[in-house]
Amino acid sequence: MAETAELLNIIEQQKINTVFQPIIGAHGQSIFAYEALTRGPADSPYCSPVNLFEAAKRQQQLFALEAICRRRAIEKFTQQQLPGKLFLNVTPETLLQADHHKGMTLDLLNNYGLKPEQVVIEITEHSPTHDYELMCHAVRHYQGEGFSIAIDDLGAGYSSLRLWSELQPEYVKIDRHFVSGIDRDKVKRDFVRSIVEIARAVNSQVVAEGIETRQEFEALSEIGVDYLQGYYFARPHPEPIREVSKSAQKVWKQIKESREMYKDEGQIGRLKLDISPVTPETLVEEVVDIFEKNEHWFSAPVVSGGLPVGIITRSRLLQKLSKAFGRDLYSKKPVSQIMDQNFMSVERHMRLETVSQQVTQRNRSRLEEDFIITENGYYSGVGQVIDLLKMITEVQLKSAQNSNPLTGLPGNVLIQEHIDQLITSKTPFVTCYFDLDNFKPYNDQYGYARGDDILLSVSQLLKKHCQPKLDFVGHVGGDDYVVVFQSSNWQTFVQDALSEFSQSRRAFYSPDHLGDGGIWAEDRFGERRFFGLMSISVAAIDSESANFGSAKELVSRLSLIKHEAKHAKGNSLVAQLAGSIVNLFTEADTCSA
Repeated sequence: MAETAELLNIIEQQKINTVFQPIIGAHGQSIFAYEALTRGPADSPYCSPVNLFEAAKRQQQLFALEAICRRRAIEKFTQQQLPGKLFLNVTPETLLQADHHKGMTLDLLNNYGLKPEQVVIEITEHSPTHDYELMCHAVRHYQGEGFSIAIDDLGAGYSSLRLWSELQPEYVKIDRHFVSGIDRDKVKRDFVRSIVEIARAVNSQVVAEGIETRQEFEALSEIGVDYLQGYYFARPHPEPIREVSKSAQKVWKQIKESREMYKDEGQIGRLKLDISPVTPETLVEEVVDIFEKNEHWFSAPVVSGGLPVGIITRSRLLQKLSKAFGRDLYSKKPVSQIMDQNFMSVERHMRLETVSQQVTQRNRSRLEEDFIITENGYYSGVGQVIDLLKMITEVQLKSAQNSNPLTGLPGNVLIQEHIDQLITSKTPFVTCYFDLDNFKPYNDQYGYARGDDILLSVSQLLKKHCQPKLDFVGHVGGDDYVVVFQSSNWQTFVQDALSEFSQSRRAFYSPDHLGDGGIWAEDRFGERRFFGLMSISVAAIDSESANFGSAKELVSRLSLIKHEAKHAKGNSLVAQLAGSIVNLFTEADTCSA
């Protein structure tokens, strides 16, 4: 009875405290929203919101309590003129009340000058939901008034996945269980990554809550969640922070720079697992304890002064300890006595293919062992062979799906992705568009088989005249190619390719056509006219000559330069450099007899 009286007194006197915790935008450094949280009186057993709301539910006072909490949250939010959106916690039980549709929340907003578009109704599920039809009806009512909907504790509630499917909310909040220690747990990372992918497909945005460490922050940023919330940024407070802390902004900048540097999916750094290293002095029994707490770790790196000096695998450790008197012999000894000093170490920027070759060159018994990833020689993380194989398979499948079937060169999708990556990372480059002139009349005259031979010949020529480790050769389609040069001597490469083409094309024509300097054929209008021998027009643009935001902008500008290059007879190179369009090279047709 005393507890009932105390709860009723709290509700009647409205003795609740409202605090706010910021939700940070993951693609910037600003506060996106604030979640309103309720606390009971500090000197009461109902200070804890869990105790408060459970008691209200038992005593059938949940609706009355939530009405007070909602009013107090809106009042405090507007009084402080907090920026961004307001997340209001609502239990399904109150949504399913017969009078949920009477517009109480909308009236409150009108009284305090807030718009529904500024408010997110966050459904917090603490008990099973059975009437999904009624729930959907209630949610549609709120959405119809302009509110957004969020589902809290995704992955932990009684039916959160079904709620997501049925309600189609604008936001989903991942339960803190999957956030805690995510930097050390591959399964949690895979789970969150899957949720993010599903959210992208159904137009929901993901909020990760319960972030307490920088490592969790970094892992979630790498995965690509939309919003972040937790003690790492700020604890709930009656007068919350209005901007992200300088330390968090600094970490954000470091993450952004790191992501840009290693954005290329072909680099091994994308597979890095943040496994905490041990020192050579760490006792073997401590390493055993680490493996028991992290069952998905197959190895522990041994690092001294930031430099990797060894690795201890779970299998090697178990082998040592399983022998007669193994535990007595090794438990109290430093791990340096049993660690493997002959480990594989790779730099973070290395290509997946290069690392794969190193893995396959290892002794057959060590093919599946983890390898250490370093950055400038210092320990960065651990890579697993299974992840390497999976990534290489994905890259190869993607390449096959988006490559030209004749030449095997990357097609439009991969060309644009490569250019976008260079733009994002602010890497200087020159894009050259190679257009084969007079190819159609040749193809009509000699047939498609000979035409395909020409296209293959050009692709091989372009691959020959570039630096494979720096430059990217793509086949747009038909007789159009793109080479993205990072080589400083790109002009020499282009001119050498054009000069060689002038000689190699002779093998594709009959002596008569060579003697005439071309062929007679119908043009696109059906008129018969003379076409000269095939040549290549090249349009080039320097990334530093214009501030391009994407590959599409660059290609649009490149098409204008290509028009200029097509005016010249024979091989030509026209480029936009330092903002000006210049003709760098013209090789007149001298192939006629």
